[in-house]
Amino acid sequence: MSWSCRKLPGGMLVGVLLAAGVAVAPQAAAQGGDGPMLIGAAAAKAVEFQTQVGDRVFFSESSAELGVRGRVALEAQAAWLVRHPDLQVTIEGHADDAGAARLNLEIAQRRAEAVRRRLIELGVRQERIHTVAYGRLRLLADCADPACASQNRRAVTIIHVGPETAAAEPPGAAPRGPSPRRAPRRLN
Repeated sequence: MSWSCRKLPGGMLVGVLLAAGVAVAPQAAAQGGDGPMLIGAAAAKAVEFQTQVGDRVFFSESSAELGVRGRVALEAQAAWLVRHPDLQVTIEGHADDAGAARLNLEIAQRRAEAVRRRLIELGVRQERIHTVAYGRLRLLADCADPACASQNRRAVTIIHVGPETAAAEPPGAAPRGPSPRRAPRRLN
């Protein structure tokens, strides 16, 4: 993929990556075709991280505790991040749509912090890691089935190249804007 990325103008590359579901830092997207190959470098690192390591950790309902699978996933993430010391990361905390918005933001923040603490324990420098809580604002699955909704209880590690492309929001800040209103979900 990296050889073909060099042939695409920056704006097209960002569009292709977004269409493919690859996370691109907002500043990189805003640079369009004007930036040097930073967009390609950031995108290539993000793709490498997602394909070789995985960028998600899932949680049980109402929990910010890391399970065995989550700890194993974070060991792989930490090993990769230690090999790439020039990268910054933002840990996004997410929640499912059961309960009040405030509670969803709180659990999302606790999930992001749990991942951050574990990455630091595994050798990633703490100044490289930022957190943000989205609660239920960025659902992957909007469904009533508990097994389906479990996809939303996650923390996602987003890769950035250099401090100038770190998180758009201040670390730990909840996103701005109104929360979408949803009908209450039945959990029985």
